[in-house]
Amino acid sequence: MRTDLMIALVVIVFVLFLLNAIFLGVIFFMRRKMVAISQWPSTMGTIVESRVEQRSTSDGYTDYPVVQYSYQIDRQPYQGTKLAPGPEVGGTGARKVVSRYPAGAQVMVFYNPQNRSEAVLERKAPALWMMWLLLVVFDCALCGVIPLLLWTMR
Repeated sequence: MRTDLMIALVVIVFVLFLLNAIFLGVIFFMRRKMVAISQWPSTMGTIVESRVEQRSTSDGYTDYPVVQYSYQIDRQPYQGTKLAPGPEVGGTGARKVVSRYPAGAQVMVFYNPQNRSEAVLERKAPALWMMWLLLVVFDCALCGVIPLLLWTMR
């Protein structure tokens, strides 16, 4: 029994370390992307479409903001749908996001000078705080499991 418990705790610690490393990697990547985007030039654009879309999830449906915008650079037209760096975020704030970008509104579009079709409307990742929160939760769990593992090994 004691060996089984020790193996289970070692597996839990390994999984928590792995998840911790993954979240740190995602946070690092998102921070680098936000730094790069902060250097991108901007141009004026127009919101073409702005709506809330319900998508099926494992526990029902989740609302996602769908915002399509157009912009021009050197008389070349482009279209974009990316709101911010990082993964697409849905949930209760989707309607609030859509209300910030009504169809026909003039907006500032930040575009990648090396790939002008890559653009965003916001320079900050909305889900970054959630990643930090998850990282803290995993770290707290890890801090609780390691002493337990050491205690059972005595």
